[in-house]
Amino acid sequence: MSPVAASQDSSGEYTRKWCPELSKLPKAVLHKPWEAPAQVLHAAGVVLGETYPTRIISDLKAERSKSVEAVLKMRRANQESNSDRGYDMISLPDGKRTVVFTKKEFRIDPQGNVIKEFAQRKKSTGGISNVGKGRGRKGKKAFQKKLLRQEAAGK
Repeated sequence: MSPVAASQDSSGEYTRKWCPELSKLPKAVLHKPWEAPAQVLHAAGVVLGETYPTRIISDLKAERSKSVEAVLKMRRANQESNSDRGYDMISLPDGKRTVVFTKKEFRIDPQGNVIKEFAQRKKSTGGISNVGKGRGRKGKKAFQKKLLRQEAAGK
């Protein structure tokens, strides 16, 4: 849930219910009271730092970048938990290892470099460039899952 975009609470109803200290703010600044003019905050009875906390993260993009770098650092230090295509590998209760979905931005190659785009296999290998032709989104997803299962099984 993005606190700024308020994509999960477009009406403001949820925020007004669970953060009553913000309930008198206009919808335009309800999810981002730090952007409200002083007179609007005053009229709503909001005092940042007293009746409602001050914003913890002021530069969301910079903090997100730090977070992504921290995840990549951890993944680089634990290469045994990455598949050769950059997916997470997990151990199942029966001891087998399998591939699980990994966001593209966190997929790294064996040298620790971020994989910039999903590797396209050549048509001659019967690979991924023909995936989903005429099958729609579900067909493509099913085929990709099948590839992941085969990779996990070592085929």
